[in-house]
Parts: sequence; C-alpha cells; structure tokens
Amino acid sequence: MTWPVTLKLDISAYPLSVVQRAAYSLADTVAIQIGIEANQISLTADPTEARLTLSPEQAHSLILQHLNDFALRDHINRETAGLREILARAALAGCGISQ
Repeated sequence: MTWPVTLKLDISAYPLSVVQRAAYSLADTVAIQIGIEANQISLTADPTEARLTLSPEQAHSLILQHLNDFALRDHINRETAGLREILARAALAGCGISQ
C-alpha cells in the first residue's frame, strides 16, 4: 500500500457526520479528502507532514479505528437519546423548573 490511502465506505455503515468527525480527529496526522458518490463515501488520506513515520498500512488501520469509534458513539447517542431526555426532565423537575 502506498500514499495516498484510499477507502470506499458504504454510507449506510458510516454516515457522513461520522466520517467528518473521524477525519477531523485525525487532522494532525493525516489530511483526509471526503467525496460522496452513489451510496458511497470515498476517503483519500495523505500524510500531513513529509516526515510522518506512519506507514500507509498503519494509517489505513488508524482511519478504520476512528471510523468505528465514531460510528459506535453515534449509535449509542441515538439509542440513549430518549433516556437522556427523561433524565433531563427529571433533573429540571427536581429543581422546580417545569417545561
């Protein structure tokens, strides 16, 4: 594998917001260009510095790790949205603040 590192992602597995968060979190290591094609997101990553010691294979793995991390966070956020709303209402009611 050589630079640039290219990944093709299914948009149903990795929504654009997840891909953007992962790209931002890696901005100090790799510069990622995001493209959208029919039901796919294309990522092209280049090192941010010429002296980067990260190999293309390591960058590929790192990008996938961040994508999976942010996809899981997004899933947990969606699954717990109702619970967070209930807790917020209970906290506000406990403080005497009604909605």
